[in-house]
Amino acid sequence: MKKIPFVFFCCLVPIGHALAESPIAPFKAEYQTLRNGKELARTTIVLSANADGTSTLRTTTLGTSGLAKMAGLDVVEESTVRWVDGRPETVNYDFRQDVAFRNKRRHGEFDWRGNEVHMVDGKDEARYDLVRYAVDRHALTLALASDLSRQATRFDYKVAMKDAIEDVTYTSCGDEKLSVPAGSFSTRCLERVRDKRTSRSWFEESNGWIPVQIEQVEKKGDTITLRLASIEHPAGGKP
Repeated sequence: MKKIPFVFFCCLVPIGHALAESPIAPFKAEYQTLRNGKELARTTIVLSANADGTSTLRTTTLGTSGLAKMAGLDVVEESTVRWVDGRPETVNYDFRQDVAFRNKRRHGEFDWRGNEVHMVDGKDEARYDLVRYAVDRHALTLALASDLSRQATRFDYKVAMKDAIEDVTYTSCGDEKLSVPAGSFSTRCLERVRDKRTSRSWFEESNGWIPVQIEQVEKKGDTITLRLASIEHPAGGKP
């Protein structure tokens, strides 16, 4: 979708909404990516500020060992969001996964003027209504972090999936001192429990509520874990 100059966003925001700056400072974070405790890839998460007032979150994962390296695992997920009342709303979304001979693509355009999501997933395509504060699945991390930054007590979200908006709820799983390759951090844990898997994220305040660790536990037994290895902030951008 063609980028719209920032001045026009004022016309696209419903009455009672206010465009705002990102409460999460730009950063670049590197993560170990483990499967059942063994490293299989490296993941880089970058949040950057755009000239039109939006933010772009980009996550890149490259296979570094085992089958992930042999298969050429290469995953890129990118979300551009605008900030409304201090909360993210997705403007556009892209996903690309290349591994061996299997490739996946997903692209989403969020038309806030027409209140419609246009999601293309491979050969499938869907259009459905937008709702206030809707984000894509990738930008959900920003929604969690921004809610933590404003000391929210409820973590309920509208998430644009393949063919519909889904209600997603996280709950607190406590405060924890967590040691990762980047050091030891005092974290806040949030989790989402589903029939097939449980997702947990540990966030740390002093670096701007970036995730220190992200974990997905499948009911069948596999556990995928991202552990923070390093964190950088642009000059003058550290919280």
